[in-house]
Amino acid sequence: MELLQCEGLFYRYGSDYVLENVNFSVLQNDFLAVIGPNGGGKTTLIKILLGLFSPNKGKIFYPNSSVFNPNSLIGYVPQDTTINSDFPIQAIDVVRMGFLKKTILGCKVSKNETLLALEMLDKLGVKHLAYKRISELSGGQRQRVLIARALCGNPKLIILDEPTSSIDTKTQGEIYKILKSFNAFHTIIVISHDISVLLGYASRVLYVNKEVVVHKIPNLNLDTNGHICEVDLLDRFVI
Repeated sequence: MELLQCEGLFYRYGSDYVLENVNFSVLQNDFLAVIGPNGGGKTTLIKILLGLFSPNKGKIFYPNSSVFNPNSLIGYVPQDTTINSDFPIQAIDVVRMGFLKKTILGCKVSKNETLLALEMLDKLGVKHLAYKRISELSGGQRQRVLIARALCGNPKLIILDEPTSSIDTKTQGEIYKILKSFNAFHTIIVISHDISVLLGYASRVLYVNKEVVVHKIPNLNLDTNGHICEVDLLDRFVI
C-alpha cells in the first residue's frame, strides 16, 4: 500500500534547482535508505516530506488518505544530537515531549503517557537512563532517546537524518536492529552514508542527486567487514 507519491517535484534555492523531476513512492512498512552526494538534495527532499518546504513544481499525493494524509503524524530524528545537550533536562522529559499538545492551560503530559515513554525507553534499551540528564548520556544513548521521542504518538512514518553519525560500529548495528524491529509497524526513512544499513536492513534505496533513482536491494554476498564502495554497490542494484 502506498502512503505517498512524489510526482514531478522541483525545488530551487534562488535560481539553482537542487531537485529536478523527482518521482517515487513511499510504501507502507518500507525501510528506505536515502543516499547521495553532499549537496545532492537529500535534506531538501526530507524537508519537503516533513512539510517544512513546499516544492516549486510538482505534488505529493496521498492515495489512501484514510491511512496517511498531510496531517498525519511523522516522527523525526535530527542528525545533531549535541544541540542543547547541556540543557538541564532528563531523558524521560525529552521523550515525553513527543506527546506534548497545546491546551488552554498550556502543555501537559498525562501519567499514562509517562508510562508509555518509559516503555519506549525500555524497548530501546535505555530505561535505566530515564532520569539521567541528557548531558550525561553518550551520543548513542542520546540517539536512542530521540528515537523514543519520535515514536511517541505512534507515527506511521519515521524519518531519521544520519541516526548513526559519530557513533561506533557496534552501537550503529544495535540502533539499526532496533529500527528494523519497529519496521513491522512503522514506515522508516533513513538518510545515511553507512553502507551497512543498505545491506542488512533497508528494503529499498533512494539515490538522490538532483533527481531520485529508486533501487531494490538484491541478495548480495559481500564482506561487510571490509571497505564497500557506494558506487560499486549501486552497480549491483536493480532499478
